[in-house]
Amino acid sequence: MSRFHRIEIPIPFPIRSVNIYFIADSIPTLIDAGFHSDDGLRLLEEALKTHGARLSDIRRILLSHGHLDHVGLAGKIQQMSGAEIFVHPADHDKCIWDVEPYHGKKKEPFLRFFREAGLPRAVMETISEQMDVRFKTFFPGYFEAGDLADKATFSFDDFDLEVVHCPGHTKGSVGFLDRKNSRFFSGDHLLEHITSNPVVELEQRGNGNEFRSLSHFLDSLTRTENLPIDAVLPGHGSVFSHPERRIAEIREHHGLRKEEILRILRSDSDPGKRMTLFEITRVVFPELKAWDIFLGMSETVGHLEMLEDNGLVQSRMADTRRIYTAIR
Repeated sequence: MSRFHRIEIPIPFPIRSVNIYFIADSIPTLIDAGFHSDDGLRLLEEALKTHGARLSDIRRILLSHGHLDHVGLAGKIQQMSGAEIFVHPADHDKCIWDVEPYHGKKKEPFLRFFREAGLPRAVMETISEQMDVRFKTFFPGYFEAGDLADKATFSFDDFDLEVVHCPGHTKGSVGFLDRKNSRFFSGDHLLEHITSNPVVELEQRGNGNEFRSLSHFLDSLTRTENLPIDAVLPGHGSVFSHPERRIAEIREHHGLRKEEILRILRSDSDPGKRMTLFEITRVVFPELKAWDIFLGMSETVGHLEMLEDNGLVQSRMADTRRIYTAIR
């Protein structure tokens, strides 16, 4: 009989920990692979021992998305066990690359985005330094991985997991649905106490084929709402029920945030107000610092894109910066 166990791994970010799910089965499987650190590896190994398993027993790793706190130990586990790893192809380039020769190439789309957003040089340099540390310290390096396809299934001893593509938090975010037991391993797509950040996809930005993270995220919530789910097993936090309530809260949050951004641009005292993405983000999220500014801008630009699509806001380039104004 298959059993699942939630294993928390500490991470050096405000959210503090990330979940790995161990499914004890004739094909021992992990959903997500935690954070790349010696402590993370040790804690995972100790947790597996309490459930009668070792890292070398793992035969399969299913990754919900390509962010570093969810894929970090995948390569080491694969080296120790020979486990097969699966990730959606849209997220391959987020987590499977050789850090040393390519980290400069990975940074360039971020720097372009920061310049367009109007970040002051000092803020840009601080975030750039943090990116160097993250790329060189936290990323696991190259590992072999197969593709996760929407609606593909993975069989266990007494249930199946169906892949559910949920683009938004990343382009390749997926969940894993156990229809038999009405369980959904949601990764970062659906969290109980945190509104998942639809992170801006930078590689294609500016080529006319942009991925609208927030719009896709809201569409994915609708798809999730229609699934037979009693229990959500998230990438952060405890297992929770009633996902429809959480989805309604998230929709309300984004509706209110979109209205707030429009009010910021529709100033009675300055009808022609022009603002950069950074300036708008600083009003919405005045407390954010360093890397978290990028996450705030990711959410803000998503709402601005939706407001543009609705004909309420327009933007244009002024030298290297993009300027936003409200349409009255």
